[in-house]
Amino acid sequence: MKFKSFLFGAVLSTALTLTAFANNRPFKTAKNIISEFAESHVNTDASKLSKILSKDAILKFTKGEEVLTQNQLSIMKLAKQNDGIVQNCSTNFELIASSEALVLAKVNFIYEDFIIENFITIELDKNQGWQITRINKFFTNAEKPRIITRR
Repeated sequence: MKFKSFLFGAVLSTALTLTAFANNRPFKTAKNIISEFAESHVNTDASKLSKILSKDAILKFTKGEEVLTQNQLSIMKLAKQNDGIVQNCSTNFELIASSEALVLAKVNFIYEDFIIENFITIELDKNQGWQITRINKFFTNAEKPRIITRR
């Protein structure tokens, strides 16, 4: 009888320990989020992107002289449609500014003929987890310098 009680106690404590640690996700820094953003683009990994994108995230980009906006649902729909396509590009990133709860970073996807520049805003949420809340995307011809002002 004592053996059964001991075995029950061991199984119960193991189950409680596993349950407690299963809900604790590994701590991620803003740099981890930037790296995962780059990986999710290069490998078109919708699952990875969904874990780092805020539910309120927006994407802004231009089409000619018009600025277009997509919400998180639209971003994820496109990512899922293209899931698994490996991009033929290299990446680099730099931190532009940061504070204890907000980070602005630039992530470049460098293709042969053009560059996609992403200025991403990463915020610390209520649960102390970093998430991307905004992406400003610019498409740049790799051979032509950008003109900042218009005449």
